[in-house]
Amino acid sequence: MGTVHESSRQVLQAQVEFSKLREAAWLGDCLWSWQWWLLVVLLFLPWIIWWRLVDRKRLCEICLFGMFVLATASWMDELGTDLILWYYPYKVIPWYPQLIPINYSILPIIYMLIYQYARQWSSYIMAMIVMSAIFSWVAEPALAFMGIYQVVTWKFSYSFPVYLMIAISHRWLLEWILAISKKAGKQ
Repeated sequence: MGTVHESSRQVLQAQVEFSKLREAAWLGDCLWSWQWWLLVVLLFLPWIIWWRLVDRKRLCEICLFGMFVLATASWMDELGTDLILWYYPYKVIPWYPQLIPINYSILPIIYMLIYQYARQWSSYIMAMIVMSAIFSWVAEPALAFMGIYQVVTWKFSYSFPVYLMIAISHRWLLEWILAISKKAGKQ
């Protein structure tokens, strides 16, 4: 078994202290605030709406697409918070650095609904351009104005191509998987 180096112990101690500070700030400033309630609503309400709108005949396909988006958004958000490109003063729970309602609810649901309704690539790309613009230049600034999202070195305009690349790459990936699955089913 390897030895733990002093630098690793220092990192662990800093993580312990940071966790305590984050929990204290959450309890003192965030919990029960109007921002916290808004985030709770944004976590659950979109799923209720989505369930009423989703095409149940394509449920597995649409959910797989949504899981791709959820995983990518979570990974990218984790990276952005670790690189201190942005941070979230208000969160639903204190122990997770990401903005859970956005990554686990808003983004996958909006992407899934556009995927469901925009069946042709041309309409899909147009809808995703509009969605990317709204998220980048309306939703993100609104969250920043409310104090929920604070940019450090990130710029809102950087998000536009990221949202669009997620949309294009994930639809392409899902179509590729479905084509392989269909081909395997014929054999």
